Amino acid sequence: MENQAPPSLLETLPQELLTDILARVAESSVRDLAPCLLVAPIITSAVNDDHVIKNLNLRRQARNPLRTFFRYQKLMKKSLKSDHPAAHYVEGIKQFFIYDNRHKGLLHLKKASEGSYDNATYLYGILKLCMGRIEEGKAVLATLGWETDKRRTNEAWNEVKKSMRVVFVIKKPEYLASLRNNQPPLSCHKNDKDNICASCFHYKMMRKFIGFVSQ
Repeated sequence: MENQAPPSLLETLPQELLTDILARVAESSVRDLAPCLLVAPIITSAVNDDHVIKNLNLRRQARNPLRTFFRYQKLMKKSLKSDHPAAHYVEGIKQFFIYDNRHKGLLHLKKASEGSYDNATYLYGILKLCMGRIEEGKAVLATLGWETDKRRTNEAWNEVKKSMRVVFVIKKPEYLASLRNNQPPLSCHKNDKDNICASCFHYKMMRKFIGFVSQ
């Protein structure tokens, strides 16, 4: 009878501690986590724990949602099942813009936003504004705290641009109608994109988004 190799240090750890360690690895890189699937069953089981999946670093997928049509299908499926905010963000973009399923797309973006994923909050709020649901959109964007500090809003917009640069968007008439119907007062200098106040913030955010997707 062959001698079995003694368990590794990782295998002897309590499951809760092992899961926490793997969750930290997942935060760094999906690639770093992959080798763990090839080792002892107890470690493989921990990798599939919801806590680990929710901590996966999905930045690459979020920056190019179309990539997930050809790769990462199993990963994204697991991540959606575990309610990973970035996975809902990616799926929201695909459903809303690629499949033209607004209802499903907005549901996924809402879930991502509820998971404190700023990129999704920004896109969800902007889409509400563009669709004419002004008060809903304002309420969503307010959660980014733009009235006191626009840093989170600006960072989210920069990330949304990266996500949307590979997505073909049809500029629908209602977007332009919403923009026309919600112009700020003349005193706001609507063409000055760097001078933003509470009266023109939402108009200028809509205008930036519509201008970007129209390029």
